[in-house]
Amino acid sequence: MEDKVRYVARLARIKLTDGEVGLFSRQLDGILGYVDKLNRKLDIQGKAPPMSHPHEASNSFRADEVKPSLPPEKVLANAPQKKGDFFKVPRIIEE
Repeated sequence: MEDKVRYVARLARIKLTDGEVGLFSRQLDGILGYVDKLNRKLDIQGKAPPMSHPHEASNSFRADEVKPSLPPEKVLANAPQKKGDFFKVPRIIEE
């Protein structure tokens, strides 16, 4: 189980101490053990259909419509720095 915790931590780019790895391994083992216990004790075959989401949902995107945008003066009104009609930001790429 510790290998799985270390693997997930590496994927998430989280540094864990050996103590944390042990703690999370025990917690994950407890959770998976309880899920296994539920799987063995509960017979839900044919009683609960499989679902991908607990709520019925449909595509909630609005129609894609062309609308006028804000004028540049209004967009840049609260910008900390601007240059012409653009936001001015610090350079982050070294030359």
